[in-house]
Amino acid sequence: MSRSRIKIFVASGILVSSLILLVFVGVKNTSLRHFRPEQLVAQAQEVHQKGVQIDGFIAEKSTSWDHGNFQLSFVVRDEADTARVNVVSVGKLKPDNFKDGGNVFVEGRYNADENLITASKIQTKCASKYQQAGSALATQEKYQIEAEVTQQN
Repeated sequence: MSRSRIKIFVASGILVSSLILLVFVGVKNTSLRHFRPEQLVAQAQEVHQKGVQIDGFIAEKSTSWDHGNFQLSFVVRDEADTARVNVVSVGKLKPDNFKDGGNVFVEGRYNADENLITASKIQTKCASKYQQAGSALATQEKYQIEAEVTQQN
């Protein structure tokens, strides 16, 4: 092999290795683990200073909204209210349908020492939409059962 071919192979190897390393580091830094509040509290030290997602309920009387500085802080709790995680969001508007007791989904960086997520994304879930869909489904099932009973008689 000539020297120029060897140089091309070495340069190509370095380039490919660098690209693989960049992809690996990028995926690792942007991947998020999803938790419920009780899971996050139990595994706090494992995800200290890492990106997390949490799904839970906004704890009653925990919300503080500073509209002048666009700072929202609140507590996410699990369904049984056995575990709580503090959340702060700075520089973003308060989401629509944000209210105590409502369902919320939060993404951000978790600090285990303070049990605090610095949120990069907050989404609320509209419970009334899901309740209406569920009650409509239950009503449909009720009518189907009544129709089957009527046909049998």
